[in-house]
Amino acid sequence: MGLSSTHRMKGRMAAATDHAQTDASHDAEKLGTFGGVFTPSLLTILGLVLFLRLGFVTGNLGFRQMMLAFVLATSVSVLTTVSLAAIATNLRVGGGGVYFLISRTLGAAFGGAIGLVLYLAMSASVAFYAIGLGEAVATSIDAGNANVPRLIAAGVIVFLLGLAWLGADIATRLQYVVMACMIVALIGYFGGVITDLSLDTLSDNLAKPDDGDGFWVSFAIFFPAVTGFTQGVAMSGDLKTPGKSITTGTFGAIWISSIVYMLAIVTLAMAVPLDELRGNTSIMRDLALAPALIDIGVMAATLSSAIASILGAPRVLQRLAADRLIGPLQPFAKGAGPANNPRRAAALTTALALGTVALGDLDRVAPIISMFFLASYGMINYATYSEARSANTSFRPRFRWFDWRLSLLGTLACIGVIVAIDPVAGALAGLAVFGLYRYLRRSVHQVRWADSTQSFHAAEVRSHLRAMVQHPSSSRDWRPFTVAFAPRGPVRRERLAAATSWIEGGAGFSTVVRVVAGRGAVARKHATRVGQKLMGELASDYPTMYGRAIVAADLREGVAAALQSTGLGPIRPNLALFHWRSHLSEASPEQESMAQTALRFGCNTGILVASDDAWERVPQAAQATKKILVWWADDKSGQLLVLLAWMCTRDSVWEGAQIEVYVASIDEGDAGRVAALLDEARLPAVVAGVADPTAFVATTAEADLVFGPMRIRRGQALGPADTPVEAMADVLPVTLLVQVAAPVDLDVQPDEGEVAALAEARDRATEATERADELDGDASRLIVTAEMTRLDVAAGQANPEVVEAATKAAAVAHRNYLDARARADEAWRLVRELDPTAADGTLDEQLWIERAPGRPAP
Repeated sequence: MGLSSTHRMKGRMAAATDHAQTDASHDAEKLGTFGGVFTPSLLTILGLVLFLRLGFVTGNLGFRQMMLAFVLATSVSVLTTVSLAAIATNLRVGGGGVYFLISRTLGAAFGGAIGLVLYLAMSASVAFYAIGLGEAVATSIDAGNANVPRLIAAGVIVFLLGLAWLGADIATRLQYVVMACMIVALIGYFGGVITDLSLDTLSDNLAKPDDGDGFWVSFAIFFPAVTGFTQGVAMSGDLKTPGKSITTGTFGAIWISSIVYMLAIVTLAMAVPLDELRGNTSIMRDLALAPALIDIGVMAATLSSAIASILGAPRVLQRLAADRLIGPLQPFAKGAGPANNPRRAAALTTALALGTVALGDLDRVAPIISMFFLASYGMINYATYSEARSANTSFRPRFRWFDWRLSLLGTLACIGVIVAIDPVAGALAGLAVFGLYRYLRRSVHQVRWADSTQSFHAAEVRSHLRAMVQHPSSSRDWRPFTVAFAPRGPVRRERLAAATSWIEGGAGFSTVVRVVAGRGAVARKHATRVGQKLMGELASDYPTMYGRAIVAADLREGVAAALQSTGLGPIRPNLALFHWRSHLSEASPEQESMAQTALRFGCNTGILVASDDAWERVPQAAQATKKILVWWADDKSGQLLVLLAWMCTRDSVWEGAQIEVYVASIDEGDAGRVAALLDEARLPAVVAGVADPTAFVATTAEADLVFGPMRIRRGQALGPADTPVEAMADVLPVTLLVQVAAPVDLDVQPDEGEVAALAEARDRATEATERADELDGDASRLIVTAEMTRLDVAAGQANPEVVEAATKAAAVAHRNYLDARARADEAWRLVRELDPTAADGTLDEQLWIERAPGRPAP
């Protein structure tokens, strides 16, 4: 080994060592379950409602209904946490908390909408908590000026910015001090109230008072108490083990806080009459060992909630900016230091919080902010439900207690709570989220991660395909399932794709296929690259169309393979399109037979004739006058051609175009007959009259787009009047010549057509079979009677004439049975003829062995 190589190796080893040390140092700075999730979640749940509103709500509801409200509110948080745990243990959680989980599950539009409103709600929450702290401090110092709470709140917000600027680790340490103050306050309350507990008081407080507020009014006051359980989730990017910490820490915070709330409700109901609870919002202060301890608890509750919000909100914004969903937010993706501390986002959050404090009347905004939080909880539940019900193969959560029914119940519970608490605020919040969702759907062009959207749509497709199989198709449901065979040249390929999109008319399915002739690895590699290029071309101009390339020994086999393999379930190709100057004009007999191969597979086959001069005449979308001409040579081809022309008018290029139909006939009465048929079919086409069957080129000269019949004979494409296509290709407008292999009926009614005929045939066959079975029973009984009568005659117990009569009756009954059975067999033969799923004839056992009737599948 040379000296330079040795130096390079030592350099790489040193770099790797430094990188490992940096990662280890970074991991050491990250938060654990207790400091990162449990503490902020618990401190936010044990907030102002506990100290200042719990007694008031209990006084309005009575003990029984208060416990019901507590159970309902806690159920929402528990159900949401179950969903949260399922998602958090199913992927590696990055920064952004709830936004990250929703966006990586439901997609960028849903996630971005929820993420932005959640960020705004959390930023406003900083102001609310700061004002609460300011009011508590102002009350304790007896400040008479009404502006003092807001000045204190502004100072608290600036102080919180300092904490956020230093990093999550410093703020988390302060939260431990706040938690200690909270514990002291709770000890002070429970230590003081224990001497006042009485079962008699509890008995008197069981029922709701007559003059108390309504259940849902009181529930709306209490519910914000349980909405802080996701505060720890917002710190997901700063956690050592996000999946484990989010699950354990959030559940732990909910259980501990639930015990505290339950004990507080029970003790209040056992210590104080309802009217006193209702009239004194500071009742816990009066019951505590020392009133100052509750003041400390109130300040600690508001400060802890504000700290959790000032830490969580910037991290949501930072992740939202890093995902590049909203352009103006991108500067806030930048962080500081090895922990990527979101200082820019913290500064913006502080500005928004200070602006919220300056607004003055916050009560009008508060309900909408609560709805934003509830909307995010509902989305967490729905995201988990969607993952589970879409049967996503990557959805394998480690959390064992998850069930999709719980997520569905959580979603419905969140919606119910929104409606029950404040339907107006809920509607406004819903409109805001929906508006952002629609904006992001249009503006986000590049998705930077894989979500479960595709799995959801795959599950829907699977369900709908299974439903389609159960309903037989008919001409009434006909729509183009087109396979267009792409030529090699880009100009003709673009024209074929454009014509295919016109025919699609916003209702069909279109696949553009390029056949790569050859065998082996080289051909497969070329096909892969061609397929990628083709899909790229279609994605930019024709997003509703699909592209693929297939390998085949030759072009004819490629057509056969494409038509047999394209589609899924009942969705099968019914129209094959080729470009005239790419395939059929070639000298190779194999290429000339491509269209004939499509016909042999029962597929309507079209050839696009579009010379350079003709294509220049294609009108622009805004052009006022557009003319589509249909050449009606016979009813079989004419009906399909008119339908395809009408489909084109649903495309923006041909919107508003006039469809003119010329009937190739010498009988003037044919024009009236065709006009009546089109009128019955409700197609906006004008029958211009009859035309000389040999005057196709002259009649169509002034049209912008032409549809005409053709047929393939001995590998040659023949247009109207059996004119070779090559003889008129250069003088025709843009023309689609179609040979019909599967006719359509334009005026088929719901109770007509193949489906109705098949159903009627089945009914007749069933009735005939039942009649034959009935006659079979009658004949069998008569035969038995005749035989018994014969035995009686032999024994001398009956007259021989009776035997003769019985025998004749049995013979007649048997003949009637045979006739009925023959009619039933004929009826079922007709059913098999009409049923497209019934196989005709006996198959070669080298190809297929029938399963024995009645034998179950292995």
